[in-house]
Amino acid sequence: DFGNGDVGLNDLSPNGNTPTGLMFVDLNTPEPAEDEEEYGKFPVQRVVDGLEGNAGLVLAESVSLTSSAMRTGILMHTGEWPGWDPSMPMPNSDGCMHVHPEDADQLWQSLVALGVQVRPNPYSSANYPYESQGLLSVFVESGGD
Repeated sequence: DFGNGDVGLNDLSPNGNTPTGLMFVDLNTPEPAEDEEEYGKFPVQRVVDGLEGNAGLVLAESVSLTSSAMRTGILMHTGEWPGWDPSMPMPNSDGCMHVHPEDADQLWQSLVALGVQVRPNPYSSANYPYESQGLLSVFVESGGD
């Protein structure tokens, strides 16, 4: 809920605004410093293209009638949102995957240690100028046994 009663449910992502499925992802330099409160100070993982599942439907440029994806700009990032602290659950997003600050820091450093390059941030996945360096799988885990 973004404070307006909208919990981000729709026909293509019924558990929230983050598409599920398999995606190409890449590591980019941090979002602009003036947006640090919303995106954090660490490099971000940018979803570049959707391959399978709902991600393949809404993120893949190859399936869109306009030759560009229906959704762009999905990131894995942290933030320092007003009224939020790391002891609290992550706030909802418009499709991004929020992670705690210490996890964002550890994640990008671990990726670099594996040889992943931090690429200059193009601030969009539309006409993405680099070859992605990884895969990301997002799925819904049902609770209980």
